[in-house]
Amino acid sequence: MQEWKKTYQLLRPFFRGLPIILLIMIGALIAAERYLRYATPMYESAAKIKLADPQQGSPSTNLYKDFDVFVHTNKIGAEVEMLKSKVLIGKAIGRADIGITISRVGKIRKTELYHRSPIKCLVRISEPSWLDKPILLHIFRDSLYRLTGPDGQILEGIMDHPLETPGGQWLISRNIDWLSSHPHLIINDHYEIIVHSPEKLIDQIATQIDVSSVDKDIPVLRISYKSPVPEKAADVVNAIAKAYIQDYVEEKFRTADTTLGFLDQQLSAYSNMLAGSENKIETYRDENNIINIKQETETDLRKISDLKKQLASVQMNLMAIDSLNRYMDRGRDNFLAIAPNFEAFTDLLSTEIIKKTKQLQSEKRDLLTRYTPEHEKVKVVDDKIADLAGYLRESIRNTQSNLQIKYQDLNQTIAEAETAFIGLPTKEKKLTIMEREFSLNEEIYRFLHQKRTEAEIARAAKISFHRIISPAEVSKVPVSPNSMPIRIVAGLLGLLAGIAFIYTLHLLKGRVSDETLIHRNAETPLVIAIPQLARPDRIVPFFQRWVVQMELRQWLGKGQLISINSHIQGEGKRYLATHLARALAAQGRKILVIDTDGALSDTALSGEFDYLNISGAPFLSSPALAQAQCQQWREQYDLIVCKNAPLLKQADALVVMAIADLNLMLIDSRKTIMARLYETDQMSRELNLSNMRLVFNRAGYSPSLIKEIWNVGKKLIAMIRTRIHFYPRTVAAR
Repeated sequence: MQEWKKTYQLLRPFFRGLPIILLIMIGALIAAERYLRYATPMYESAAKIKLADPQQGSPSTNLYKDFDVFVHTNKIGAEVEMLKSKVLIGKAIGRADIGITISRVGKIRKTELYHRSPIKCLVRISEPSWLDKPILLHIFRDSLYRLTGPDGQILEGIMDHPLETPGGQWLISRNIDWLSSHPHLIINDHYEIIVHSPEKLIDQIATQIDVSSVDKDIPVLRISYKSPVPEKAADVVNAIAKAYIQDYVEEKFRTADTTLGFLDQQLSAYSNMLAGSENKIETYRDENNIINIKQETETDLRKISDLKKQLASVQMNLMAIDSLNRYMDRGRDNFLAIAPNFEAFTDLLSTEIIKKTKQLQSEKRDLLTRYTPEHEKVKVVDDKIADLAGYLRESIRNTQSNLQIKYQDLNQTIAEAETAFIGLPTKEKKLTIMEREFSLNEEIYRFLHQKRTEAEIARAAKISFHRIISPAEVSKVPVSPNSMPIRIVAGLLGLLAGIAFIYTLHLLKGRVSDETLIHRNAETPLVIAIPQLARPDRIVPFFQRWVVQMELRQWLGKGQLISINSHIQGEGKRYLATHLARALAAQGRKILVIDTDGALSDTALSGEFDYLNISGAPFLSSPALAQAQCQQWREQYDLIVCKNAPLLKQADALVVMAIADLNLMLIDSRKTIMARLYETDQMSRELNLSNMRLVFNRAGYSPSLIKEIWNVGKKLIAMIRTRIHFYPRTVAAR
């Protein structure tokens, strides 16, 4: 319940000021509608260009790929900047008729006409001060016009006749085509003409055009432009797109043509270099008798290898024969006792001699069994063996001599063959260098010739691989101002402004609006909260209950004085004093109501209680005198109710509060400010008024602001009427 009360107290200013908030919202919506009515609509046109992709389509073929590798993912940004460049926009200006802006000037706004203008303007500006500045044109009588220059100079002319001005030559004529299709169009009007300089026009378009990629991985660019004239927006975008395609083709042709000229020069130079390399290799081969140096070297190496193998074999045989010869020389006297190794001497003749010798040796052994060594038959056998041994030794010496000659011949042949390798690395190095130079020149020549062919193809193919896949169209619906978001935002801003105004007003008023603020900010206790009792049948029961509560608290003793106080007038003292006295009198008590400011009016005429007006009485100047006078009333009446004067108006109010038994300080929700709570606490402490209690009047009362404004208006009208009636009488009296 407490949370609901807090929420209600927080939202109470909102509900109370809801009519004002609605009025502010309606005002904001009306202002938005007026803005939408007079705001210049902006139309947007967009075109899309698909960039050449070297991985797909025609640019991926061998015929073009070397000259069209432009659109990689990381180069899309470069193409975006190219489309926004001033160079390209400068080329596009000539394609669109935007050098002169003609606008019809109205009372509130001006409208750019573009091709819908009833007039045409041809200008040749000679003075730069006439550029990029509004020049006013007033056409009257269908053929006469008045031209106002930037310096304020006024010139008059006739339609379709040249006009010389300080800024240049002008020719203003009718737009026959447009006027024929719109015969009811009025030509007499006020116009504004701006002749744009190319530099300013390029800067203006560059700042307004928007170029973006559809996706970072998709080579498609979107070009958009906004203008008050939909046809102009479409024309500018299409002009830029076409200029981009044409610039691409021209740049491609220029690049291919420049490349072709360069390649022709290089081909001529490398052709001469290649011929020189061929002649140099031919001369070197002739001088050094070189056919194929690699093959010849390989043949010579194989030949030397075979000779060295033969030399090694002859050398081994020669060593074996030499060893055999020495062995035979050591056993010359005892030939039959030696056993030579004939591994290196294996010819058939030697083998037969050895066999014959062994046979003779065996025959001698047989003869010695029968004869003596001096026997003639034995000697004949010995002579035969000696002959064979001599023949064998001579054969060994001859073989050794032949092997020695063969060994020397092989050494000489190998030495002659090895002379062919003298200087071979140098020859091979020089030939390799010349062949490498020839190969390099030949490779470059072939590459240049291939590129020349491709350059010729690229120069001949005057096509663009960039394509306009979506040309700009004339927009039918403006992109700004967007009416629905503006209305919604205006409504929200009006709502927020209204709420801010209501709560600001509530805070600036600083009124004590609820009981929570009293409990939070005041030390003086609150005894009762009196609601706004509009119905009379609810007033009497409420005050009767309150009287009972006061009696239970023992505040209604015999002769006690109850002072009803307030800081200012109009906080409800009369209302409280009157109904409290009636409720006390209804219990059969004798009640005296005293009034210290004389504002109780005729409420005491009912006879329910006694009424006494003591405004300005002498005894109110001193607490002692007031106490003495009050003592007489205490003896005569059961209770005394005092409607005290406002504390900020009369000092007598403090005297009454000093002698009162119960001080009720009124806090009105519609009148009392927060500072009065602190003043009440301070006064209670300083004057030692322990019997001070707070009464909250009109608790929870939140009248409509419309109603309050209506009441204030009625008061003002009444005041004005009073003055109207008063002043004539005063004048008459004079």
